[in-house]
Amino acid sequence: MKVALIQITIGSNFDENFEKSKNFLRDSLISNPDFILLPECFLFLSNKLKILIEMDHECIKYFKNFSKINKVYLLLGSLPITENDKLFNRSILINPSGDIISIYDKIHMFDVTLKNGESYKESNFYSSGSKLKMTNVLGYSIGHTICYDLRYPKMYRALAKKGSQIIVVPSAFTHTTGKAHWHSLIKARAIENGVFILAPNQWGVNNENRSTYGHSLIVDPWGETLAEAEDGEIIITAELDLNRVRDCQNAIPVLNNDRNFE
Repeated sequence: MKVALIQITIGSNFDENFEKSKNFLRDSLISNPDFILLPECFLFLSNKLKILIEMDHECIKYFKNFSKINKVYLLLGSLPITENDKLFNRSILINPSGDIISIYDKIHMFDVTLKNGESYKESNFYSSGSKLKMTNVLGYSIGHTICYDLRYPKMYRALAKKGSQIIVVPSAFTHTTGKAHWHSLIKARAIENGVFILAPNQWGVNNENRSTYGHSLIVDPWGETLAEAEDGEIIITAELDLNRVRDCQNAIPVLNNDRNFE
């Protein structure tokens, strides 16, 4: 499976972000990927939520058509989706027929206050999702997570035990926390479960001075980095050998030997 991860800087201008995403999607086709992944909040990242999107929004129609025309799977890292009088931070996965085959509403809200004074409270805007979500891409099982979910290893263990071979982590990881923990967390989730981790992250300082870490990563089930984004807006690619999942899980059978201590 050939994957392409898009790393971009996103601010509060929806129209500019939409055009940038279109351009990067077109550029990503150069590597002839099977699966393209965008980061969390790839059309709107603001300290104050000012935009709401419904599932029949024109931008989603555009992405569905893009997948259909170009015969690729596409992960819309996350969008602020309003549904049933609630707002969700939602990932959407589209297949090469242009159909939405999976959605995932972020479960863990990023409600933190850092020592340097940075403060975030996603629960002021979003309702939390409640269900693990998986789907198939080219016959392989994909588990959904988003950004702050990365800090909850039980979620990744549950997805792996349900059969996920790849777990996606579209993110807008802050520079402060990313510099400290991003690489360690990504590699830990891959190694401890014997799965591929695909983590497209936002990068840079946007127009509201919100700083994201970048370093989008593709990590294999042994913890080896197959691709890492440098600083900047960039596309990274890798060819995934899904046999590595079976080999690593057989070599170190943590899923079979796992115990629940609660």
